[in-house]
Amino acid sequence: MNKAIEWINDYAYLFQKGAFMYFRHTPPKHYLGHVVEGKVPVIILPGIFSRWALLKPLADHISLLGHPVYIVPKLGNNTGDIPSSSKKVLEVIEENNLKNVIIVAHSKGGLITKYLLTHDNTNHAVKGLIAVATPFHGSSMGSFIPHHSTKELGADSGIIRYLESHNESNNKIVSIIPEYDNHVWNEKGSYLEGALQNVSVKVMGHHRVLGSKEVQNVVMDWIEKITKM
Repeated sequence: MNKAIEWINDYAYLFQKGAFMYFRHTPPKHYLGHVVEGKVPVIILPGIFSRWALLKPLADHISLLGHPVYIVPKLGNNTGDIPSSSKKVLEVIEENNLKNVIIVAHSKGGLITKYLLTHDNTNHAVKGLIAVATPFHGSSMGSFIPHHSTKELGADSGIIRYLESHNESNNKIVSIIPEYDNHVWNEKGSYLEGALQNVSVKVMGHHRVLGSKEVQNVVMDWIEKITKM
């Protein structure tokens, strides 16, 4: 019964914030207008069927610290395949000549970034990834959703196996793991072997984790730590 309540609470959060994210197309001016010297650029990436504004609570705080915050408009609702999505992120990096980038990503956004770190980060522009509730080992939930893009997230999908077999970039990744994740159906959850850090937080819900003060503090802390590495 408790898990059922957490499902309801998580979807209530998603519907509330989700309605907003579809109306918010342009990020606040301070994302690129309030920049403090020495603060590295941060790119925010949403999960599947989501837009950047679902991460706005996190992005706002990152911006207020003086980091230039970038979004990837071409991702749309993030239903494209992971390799092509990685190229879209790379375009933003190259078009803006970004260096020492930290990516803060939710769910599928973390998989896109791991692919980028593994396959497309040839100029080492991306310094690290802070992944929130990312299914690094896939999720069996994908088989219950009749959409082509969810099949890619299945535990047996080719791209998941590819990413699991390439662990050379794991030491650049901080994985934030909710206490209960109603979308990541896998025994390993969001735990990543060889990660820079696996951080468990006392938050219930795949989407609610984005609105957590505890998660916000962890993200801010690790942005500063990765910047100094």
